[in-house]
Amino acid sequence: MQKCLPIKLCAYFSLSILLPLFLTACADAVPSMHSHECELPDVRGNTTLSPHCVYKEAVIITSSNTTLDCRGAVLEGDNQRPFGILINSKGKPLSAVTVRNCKVRNFTHSGIRITSDIAANKLSPNHEENYRRTPTRITLENVEVTGSGRVGIYFDDYVTHSTLSHSVVRDSYMSGIYLEHSSRNNKIVDNQIINNGHESFGKGKREGLAVDSSAYNLIEGNRFESNGAGGVFLYKNCGEHFSTGKSVIRWQHSDYNVIRNNTFVNEPVGIWLASRQNRDLSGFDCGDKPRDSSGKYFNDYADNNVVEGNRFDGVVADIEDKGLNNRIPSH
Repeated sequence: MQKCLPIKLCAYFSLSILLPLFLTACADAVPSMHSHECELPDVRGNTTLSPHCVYKEAVIITSSNTTLDCRGAVLEGDNQRPFGILINSKGKPLSAVTVRNCKVRNFTHSGIRITSDIAANKLSPNHEENYRRTPTRITLENVEVTGSGRVGIYFDDYVTHSTLSHSVVRDSYMSGIYLEHSSRNNKIVDNQIINNGHESFGKGKREGLAVDSSAYNLIEGNRFESNGAGGVFLYKNCGEHFSTGKSVIRWQHSDYNVIRNNTFVNEPVGIWLASRQNRDLSGFDCGDKPRDSSGKYFNDYADNNVVEGNRFDGVVADIEDKGLNNRIPSH
């Protein structure tokens, strides 16, 4: 890291030589002149942070009717802490949480995660009970999530009626945004999803937005640019890592989503419906029944979706449709 030159050097240089040298040497120090490390307050009710602060700890929200306005403050993970903002219902009803104007950087798992924190083997066979115990009506707006070690923003299983809008998600190692199994009725609107998924722990590159057995979502007005595998992929996870006992067999498919008026730039694939239909998944340790005797291929489901009004620039394959009854007007 560069440091400011000691002021005593002024005795040896004329002003015309010293000034540009001083400005160059101090360029990296400018943020420290305007921000400092602060301690987080208890986040409940209406909470605001100082715009000139850097907070090096996680924001954990466990109460309904909470609004956090970071006012441009930075949450810094230093590639050491797992989560920047964790909205956690702890298996109890939680709703009406808003997070806005936060800059969330360099957390090892996710910049923001919305979860019930119920282990897979503790989920109820009654789906409605799982929905009741999982966060709903969560709003994330004008947040900037960068440099996440896994997924940038994670909507965990059974999260519903939640919105991410007017935000930036970039430089995540895996997918920029993930809609986990059994989630539904969420909105991803007017965001920039850029340069995610180029490193994925040996399983290949990932897409900007992963829709994994998630239904009835609106994906509209976003810009997807330069993500590793592509823009938006819809699929039904095959029950990966089944032998660990931590896998969940998906009961819901990636159906009835609307993908509308988005822009895709410099992507291998813009939109891929049923993206795992013809993919060799023999190394995924799937719990689903394979459709072939070799155990490589599994049925994938992304049906009855609407894809319309999207724009493509420098995209190798605009739309790949391996599902059924998807409505895709010519573009």
